[in-house]
Amino acid sequence: MNIGQYKFELPLDWGGVDYDLQRRHFIGGIEVSDYAVDLLNRTIEKVDGCHLPLRADQIVTCGRQLQDDTAVNLKLPLCIFERFRTLALMDAMTKDFDWQIEDVASYRIEVIMDYVKRHEELIPHNAPTVGHLDDAILVDVATHSLASELENYVDFRRLRKLEAYLQGMPLNAFTYYRENWLESKAAEQALIKNQRENALSSYQSALEVRIFKIH
Repeated sequence: MNIGQYKFELPLDWGGVDYDLQRRHFIGGIEVSDYAVDLLNRTIEKVDGCHLPLRADQIVTCGRQLQDDTAVNLKLPLCIFERFRTLALMDAMTKDFDWQIEDVASYRIEVIMDYVKRHEELIPHNAPTVGHLDDAILVDVATHSLASELENYVDFRRLRKLEAYLQGMPLNAFTYYRENWLESKAAEQALIKNQRENALSSYQSALEVRIFKIH
């Protein structure tokens, strides 16, 4: 999973003001209120203060584009579905106590999850096509500031699974923490470097002797 490298772009323009669109406040029959936009912008600022605040017309234009582009048989546009996969990864990372998530990342994800679970002021969740547009926007915002932590966590899960396999233990009974991941990562990098230096095409044999085994 490449964090932030989505196959389907969210058609949201974060650029400057288009005064011809300033009066747009409706996506279909749904009104995007100034209060709801302010709430989203306050949440965006908590997640990543580098982003410019959004205006209602930007969100409306994005929503209308999604409605035009999304096949009628899809409950969610593919761009929103992709971002919900990232949201699920964020949630899993905060609940995985073996990972010992960084405090800043934990706070940002807590802010996002609180918004997703509690707030439907901008667009009701059950609205066809655009029901989770604001949630997807927040994930896009967070992807930049959380990319490193998320990528590390994905690699942590990969090496934890490998270590459990090499030691012949079920994953749910295997003790493995962030510091163990750092050890495994360093061992893997050393192995790859050694293979390159010796012109080896595969390191499967090294895995068989459990080179990553944790003591």
